[in-house]
Amino acid sequence: MSAGPAGAHVSGYCAEFRLHTRDNGIQVLLASDPDGIAAAVATIIAADLAEVATALVRDRPGYQPGGRPDHGLKIIVDRANEVGALSYYGPGGEDYGPGAWVTFSNELQAPNVRLYRDMDSASMFPPDAHIALSTLARAVEDFRATGGLRPSICMWRPSTVW
Repeated sequence: MSAGPAGAHVSGYCAEFRLHTRDNGIQVLLASDPDGIAAAVATIIAADLAEVATALVRDRPGYQPGGRPDHGLKIIVDRANEVGALSYYGPGGEDYGPGAWVTFSNELQAPNVRLYRDMDSASMFPPDAHIALSTLARAVEDFRATGGLRPSICMWRPSTVW
């Protein structure tokens, strides 16, 4: 398990969130400071999602062939049980190389709740990936503040899929 990269906080990065909701269709939210991230996370928590929300840092210089970002964050929540989970793809930090990661908690939180990593394929996060919504919100801000690096506020484990 890894806590993620240390340090590297730079102000001014802009996170782009993509939400596909049952009520409003596809929405794009932009956030370039902690208040904006808090508002975006609150929107995700309140939304009736048709797909898992995703985020990337718009001004990160790393892109793969075809213009696809070299990083990303999937965000899913269960507001009734106050838990969520994150899936990260990108640079792994000083201790690990690039790849896919999921949040990890030694203490199971709402293990019977199903949090989907991909709603179309019904792929679920493992129960030990559930984290408190307050931790999730801080991790999303850490993702933005570090320019799209794996958040260090929570624990992670490698995953075979994003």
